[in-house]
Amino acid sequence: MNRLRYLGLALVLAAFGFALAVPGDATADVIAVGVVVKVDSREIYLNLGGGKGVVDGAALRLKRPLLLRHPITRAAVKDWLPIGSATVTSAGDKLAMAVLEDDLRVQVAVGDVAEIYVERDEDTAPVIVAPPAPSTETGPVPQLDADTAELLAVWHAQAGHNLDRRIGTWEGWLSAHPKSPYAAAIRADLETLRGQREAASPRRPTPGVASIELAHLGPSRSEAGRALPLVFVIDDPASVVSASLHYRTAGDTTYDRILLRREGDIYLRGAIPATAVAAPGVEYFVEVAAPRGDSGAAFRTPASPARIEVAPPPTVLQKFAGTHNRTRLALMASYLDFGNLDDRAGDRSDAFYLGEIDVLYRLDGAIYGVRAGFGSYGGKGGFANRPWTAADPAPVVGFQYGYAEMELRAPVKKGPPLGAAGRLYAGVGNDGLALGLAGRLRIGDPDAANLSVGISGVDTLGFYSDLRLETRPDRRLPVGISVGVTDQPGNGDLGARLAADVGWRALSWLQPTLRLSWQGRTAVHSGVGAGLGLVFDW
Repeated sequence: MNRLRYLGLALVLAAFGFALAVPGDATADVIAVGVVVKVDSREIYLNLGGGKGVVDGAALRLKRPLLLRHPITRAAVKDWLPIGSATVTSAGDKLAMAVLEDDLRVQVAVGDVAEIYVERDEDTAPVIVAPPAPSTETGPVPQLDADTAELLAVWHAQAGHNLDRRIGTWEGWLSAHPKSPYAAAIRADLETLRGQREAASPRRPTPGVASIELAHLGPSRSEAGRALPLVFVIDDPASVVSASLHYRTAGDTTYDRILLRREGDIYLRGAIPATAVAAPGVEYFVEVAAPRGDSGAAFRTPASPARIEVAPPPTVLQKFAGTHNRTRLALMASYLDFGNLDDRAGDRSDAFYLGEIDVLYRLDGAIYGVRAGFGSYGGKGGFANRPWTAADPAPVVGFQYGYAEMELRAPVKKGPPLGAAGRLYAGVGNDGLALGLAGRLRIGDPDAANLSVGISGVDTLGFYSDLRLETRPDRRLPVGISVGVTDQPGNGDLGARLAADVGWRALSWLQPTLRLSWQGRTAVHSGVGAGLGLVFDW
């Protein structure tokens, strides 16, 4: 039995030795990698030569190294861009030369990567590959949400593509996902890619992209200082991955650029900023990018842009000329009770009512609008833990007043509008003439989503401060939510108030509004309130 074992072992060793003695493939083709070290006229020189196996006539591929950021982790990622291909004209021992066509030569710079296919004889040794180590991961495989998975798919699909195609692909993704949590990072990456493109070869929009057309009917005239919303219709949605609006004030030599937002399959939307809308007019054209990276003007051209006439800024008197939806009349009546949910014994009266009517007139420029109105205020109580009796009746306050207000808007070129309003009260209260002040800061468009904080105070009434969010889930449905702190009526105990306003644009000029609120000075002493209003626009 032992002899059989020795015989078997000898056969195995002999077979293994025979396998090592058999020669493998004698040719081992490799890719020699170097860099461009000099550019002279149409000639480029590489740090590769005969010592690396390079010969005359060898195929040459040129690439440009690119440092990007991963769209999710933002880690640095090394990538490359294809520049073109050529043939080695002359190969020395240390260097090689290639002569390029003019179109390719202007794109090549010192430091670009050169790859040359080299055939050479080389003995190959067997490679023993160790089996992979068993995984120590025991947790569940992480799952990606749909947005992240789509973004990663776009990222991986760009490998090996040129700058134009990468830029067009990212612009297309950004126009379809403007509110994505990754949008800010992608915008930063786009600026990097555009900078790379401009550095490589200053680029001008081409006269046009064949077979791509946009339908558009823009206004013929506009007022100075007002943003111009524009919409374009794509005749072949599959042929466009992104589109950019180029605009300038008539007479300027250069265009500014914004990315149009993709809406559905066929619509492109954007707006020329108010800062560019000035006399004598504004000019614009649209450039699109095709799936393969080709780009060019699809609506008008830089040399022949569309034009919108803009009237000169109005004089002071003209600012008050009648214009549609410049005037707003608002009527509002509210009742706030701080104690109608207080079930303790005794008279716990603590409430006030407020009725106001005002007119807002909107202007152009830094002064957004002026407002004037008058109101009536009446309150009773103001304290959380004082039951009222005949010997100690609840204090009563009243105030009949008028007010004037001015709202200013900061000239912000990028980001949401910024506004500040100041109001002066003057009226008659329990102790005769009384004055008061109010102020409000706002971020956002007053007729769209905005956030504001305000404070007001009148000697005989007390103060009120609130934080208010306004939005429009639907263009006909304005909604406002506010949380505030007050010691009204009559400088009493501090109380909190939570209110919600819901309006409905029943007609273009009419909007009824319902207000509901909860207010309380303690967890026990609280109540509910309500209000009704009407808003007229013309």
